[in-house]
Amino acid sequence: MAHLTGAEKSDAQEAPHAMALRYAGRWNAVVALKGPTTCVAAPDARSWLHCAHAPGLGTSGSGDVLAGIIAGLAARGATPEQAAVWGVALHARAGENLAQRVGIVGYLARELPAEIPALMESLAA
Repeated sequence: MAHLTGAEKSDAQEAPHAMALRYAGRWNAVVALKGPTTCVAAPDARSWLHCAHAPGLGTSGSGDVLAGIIAGLAARGATPEQAAVWGVALHARAGENLAQRVGIVGYLARELPAEIPALMESLAA
């Protein structure tokens, strides 16, 4: 986010909610600003916070998996806000599931997608 906006990285870390809201409005886009607390912000100033302790999601490629989950949900008909919020939650839950089985930082990004169908099924029940 700092690179995209020209801001300091510390600005994004210290005030992620404010930054996500500012740029969602400025860019007229849904913004998901990842961190220990992830903020999803819509251009109309609605926002959602998701807190999860999932340090394993800091692995290389994890953000690409999140983007794919969000794109897949949007392709299934979710609004951009729904896709982002649900994607963030599913991504975090997938990381939590893998952490329980493999270890907190013992899994790879490529293992995350296999968790998603079962998670979606359990939420639909």
